[in-house]
Amino acid sequence: MGLFGTSKRAPRSSGVVELVAASRARAGDQFVGRTFLGKYTVKKFLGEGSNAHVFLAAGPDPRQMVVVKRIKEEAASNPRFRQFFDAEVRSMARFRHPYVVRLLDASLDDPNGPCLVLEYIAGATLEAVLAKERVMPPERAARILGPFGHALYAAQLAEIAHRDLKPANLMVTGYGTPAESVRVMDFGFAGFTHKPHIQLSELTGHGSVFACGTPAYVSPEMVRGDSTDARADIYSVGVMLFEMLTGRLPFECNTAEKMVEAHIKSTPPRFHRIGYGHIPPAVEAVVQIALSKYPSERQQSMKDLVEQYGRAVGLNLWQQTAPEGYKYGEPPQSGELPIDLAGATSTPADRASEPFILSDVFEATLPEKLAAIKLRGFIDDVSGQVLESEPGLIRVRVEMPEGHKQPQQRPTGSGVFAFLSGVIRTAPGMQKGKEPIEIELQMKKLDANKVAVLVAFRPVRPYMPSDATLWAERCEAYYAHLRSYVMPEG
Repeated sequence: MGLFGTSKRAPRSSGVVELVAASRARAGDQFVGRTFLGKYTVKKFLGEGSNAHVFLAAGPDPRQMVVVKRIKEEAASNPRFRQFFDAEVRSMARFRHPYVVRLLDASLDDPNGPCLVLEYIAGATLEAVLAKERVMPPERAARILGPFGHALYAAQLAEIAHRDLKPANLMVTGYGTPAESVRVMDFGFAGFTHKPHIQLSELTGHGSVFACGTPAYVSPEMVRGDSTDARADIYSVGVMLFEMLTGRLPFECNTAEKMVEAHIKSTPPRFHRIGYGHIPPAVEAVVQIALSKYPSERQQSMKDLVEQYGRAVGLNLWQQTAPEGYKYGEPPQSGELPIDLAGATSTPADRASEPFILSDVFEATLPEKLAAIKLRGFIDDVSGQVLESEPGLIRVRVEMPEGHKQPQQRPTGSGVFAFLSGVIRTAPGMQKGKEPIEIELQMKKLDANKVAVLVAFRPVRPYMPSDATLWAERCEAYYAHLRSYVMPEG
């Protein structure tokens, strides 16, 4: 399936595992003593995940400890990486909640590698807690679920889905004390549910459909490639509740492929069949609803799930775990954190191409899956070349001359009117009215079945058009053809 994180905990008795762990430690130790962003000095290598090395570091004030996550080369080389880092890290930097680990700083271009800087929270991951306790009574699991649910509900209201929830991404603070609580980690590359994502393979018919997440906890809709929202996180929470209450996963498989297939096709076992019939039926019912195969069958928000679970164990769980002074539904905090990212710049190329950059906005009523089919039909019909398909963005070129070798590289500026840097010139021998056109679609969900689309037409270097009127007519023809696919009459 691709892009999956690590799965379950590996047996520590394995000599191979110990050898791999030692190798990883050596790889991370090379960064001890280095300084990220000119102010965060690494003191200790903490470990690594599938996408990053993790370090404990001292800030400008040596008494202030932070966590630095250095993105691995294989993750940073992914074509999606810069877009995710720029757009989503900026937005997540402004997402604040008492039960979420804060993103403090970030850099794409630090000499030591792209990195995130997070607040340091003392505690143990839920993964480590489960390794020690194995099974939690329902009332004990409630102490974890309450604050966890508050954090995810705030994210849902902000139209953010985590999409990779697992015990390793939940920090338990005050372990074993009356003040025990949790902090949710790794929201830095969370998915924004208002950005439709039609994958490259869906538009071209080539390559694999990728699902983000960890096989043991990934939702069925992510495996199917369906449109996802915060209810995908509710499924992952259901898996974690099942694990906390029974000491095992709903589906125990020996390969990632079988695991993700089980999320789509298999029914989770009833508690009494695996030796946990003593758990109240009301508690099991909440978990089984969260594990429904389709989002519409689950609880529709984490608030619903927490309130249902609280009633099942006889607690007013939502109120008892509410963060003091936090108000839901308020707009995100304004202001920028010191994120070291390149901004948009105006170049001579921008100004030279302005008369030839045409754009418009329209709304279309169609689900994400249907949008993929219709856009693929349009692209095939115009013999288009898909350059990029990312969350909320598709870029296509049409009428490219045969043998064109220009690198398919995303412009460094941001925004729909950012254009290719350098000097634009008309290619020798290019026939008038045959210059290639780049079509860019920026999309935002308005609801489950409606999307707003900003479509822009731009020239391609070095094939600069010379007749603005003819260029506009050609762009209008493509625009009408596109709308006929996604907004059919009758």
